[in-house]
Amino acid sequence: MTKDLTTDTNKFTGIITRGTTDVGFRTIDDKAIAKISDFMPEVNRAVASFSKTNSQTTASLMTLTMLESGPYRILRQILAQIEKKRAALKETLYKQEKKKLRREKYLLELDNLTVEDNLKEKRLLLEVDKIEYDLADSTTHIEACIKEIGAYMERYKEVCKNNDIPEQWDEVDFEEAEVEHHIKSMFRNAIRDRMQGSHNMGTMEYFESFGINPIVAYRLVDEYIASIRGAITKDIAPDIGAHYDFFDRMYVLFKDEYKKAAKRIGLDSITQAEFLMKENK
Repeated sequence: MTKDLTTDTNKFTGIITRGTTDVGFRTIDDKAIAKISDFMPEVNRAVASFSKTNSQTTASLMTLTMLESGPYRILRQILAQIEKKRAALKETLYKQEKKKLRREKYLLELDNLTVEDNLKEKRLLLEVDKIEYDLADSTTHIEACIKEIGAYMERYKEVCKNNDIPEQWDEVDFEEAEVEHHIKSMFRNAIRDRMQGSHNMGTMEYFESFGINPIVAYRLVDEYIASIRGAITKDIAPDIGAHYDFFDRMYVLFKDEYKKAAKRIGLDSITQAEFLMKENK
C-alpha cells in the first residue's frame, strides 16, 4: 500500500507562526512609547554634532580611533547605537506597511474571483496567510528594537546627569573635551604596552601628535606600574580607582602640550569655531 506523502500545512500553523497566540507587546506600552517619542527630538538635535567621521581635533592632530575616555565620547556611542536601532526599526515598519498593502490587494482580488477560480483563490489565501504570519512574527523584533532604544535613552540621561553635561550641549562642548579623551587614551595604551614589555610605535606617535615627549610619558607609566606593584600586599591591592587617578593626573600635567604640536605644524588652533554646531552660544 502506498503511503500518502502529501502534507496538510494547517497542522503546523501553531508551530510556524506566532499568529495563533497573543503577540502583543509584553513590555512596551503606550506610556513607554510616548516617553521615547518625547526624547527623540534631543537625539535628532544631538546627532548633528556627530555628522562627520572625525572631530576637528582628531582631524587636526591624528586620524586614529581610540577607546572612549570621556563622557562625550560615551554619548556619541550611545547616539550611534540609537541611530542604528532607529534605522532598523524604520526599515522594518516600512516593510510591514508594504506587506499590508499587498494583503489588501490580495483580499480585493479574492472578492472579485468567480466560482471557477478555485486554484487562484487558494494561492491568494496562501499569500494572505504568509503576510499575516510575517506581520505577527515581526512584532517581537519591533518591540526588542524599541526596548533597546529605551535602554540607550536612559543611559544617555545618566551620563549627562552624572557628568554635569548641560541639556543643550553641542559640538563646541564635544570638541573641548576631546584633548582630555585623547591624553587619557594614549596613557591607557602606554600602560598596556609596558605590561607587554614594549614601546609601541603607534603609541609613541600618539604622544607626539599631542606634543607629549614619549620618553617622559613612558617613564611616568613605568613609575606608575612600579608603584601599583609595590602597593600590592597579601591582603590589600589598589583598585581600578588608582588607574583613573593616574589618567586624571596625566591630563592635568599635559593638557596644554597639544598647543606646541599645533604650533609646530603651523596651526593657530585645532578647531574652527565658525564651522562647529553651537546651541545658545
